[in-house]
Amino acid sequence: MRISKIIIPILSTILMAGCGGQTVEVSADIKSVINSYKEVPADIKTALATVTRECMKDNGHSYSDGGEYLGYTPSQAVNGDATLHQQDSSYITTEKHEDLSSGQSQEYLKALTGSDSQNPDDHITYILTSGMAVAIGKNSCTAKAYEQVFGSVENGLKYTNFSNDLLTASNSSEANQEIGKLYKDNKEYPQCMSQAGYPDVKTFGDAPKVAEQKFGHYRAPGTQANAEERAMAQADYTCQESSGIVRKAEDIFYSKAAQWLKDHEALIMEIRDIEKAAKERAVQIINNQS
Repeated sequence: MRISKIIIPILSTILMAGCGGQTVEVSADIKSVINSYKEVPADIKTALATVTRECMKDNGHSYSDGGEYLGYTPSQAVNGDATLHQQDSSYITTEKHEDLSSGQSQEYLKALTGSDSQNPDDHITYILTSGMAVAIGKNSCTAKAYEQVFGSVENGLKYTNFSNDLLTASNSSEANQEIGKLYKDNKEYPQCMSQAGYPDVKTFGDAPKVAEQKFGHYRAPGTQANAEERAMAQADYTCQESSGIVRKAEDIFYSKAAQWLKDHEALIMEIRDIEKAAKERAVQIINNQS
């Protein structure tokens, strides 16, 4: 799922307006990394899911997540589930998840994240640019997957939570307010969806909710949607492209968040290097399963 073409062309140099009318330069390297992070490489997702699934099985649990939660595009700062990519064929809102009893849930989460321990020494913690701390249990299946795919648990936390850093960039620069206004005021997208047979989609962001109402929670995470949902997702992607609504949202982000991106260039380049090394490890993990 979600193997996407790059929506925004990579330019040699992007100039954006900063505070006080000053021009802030955003390098092509920065935009390239963020464009790449829109769609986390499939090999990384597959390797993470493989290691986690095997570990959870060893702990007596079934794990079916395929890594669909990974990745982020700036257009997701508002109505995060609404942005689709070229090969998306379903909505996350139609997924159903295993109904575990309270005791089972605690054991499942303990194996997956180590969430039952209150001892800080049992966790590895990473501090986001917002100052918020994220942590994972040292002996959890997620930590094991991060170690094998990203080279360290710290790298895994840093990479998988980069979406939260980009959201911080959007919030702190007030880009999300303008993006929200764009989604509310845009007419081309809902008109396109209505013409495609989905008149209940009144604004950008409605489609996942309409899909949930139409199809319900009927499929496990990572499984194929039915023909009707696939048709709706394809129409949705086509309308997003023809209306240019995602591209316009991302243009707002790059304009508003230019200073934040420049200030955090070192982190962004580190994300690039983590991803490059992780792709190589992921291929080895997948090949070893063959």
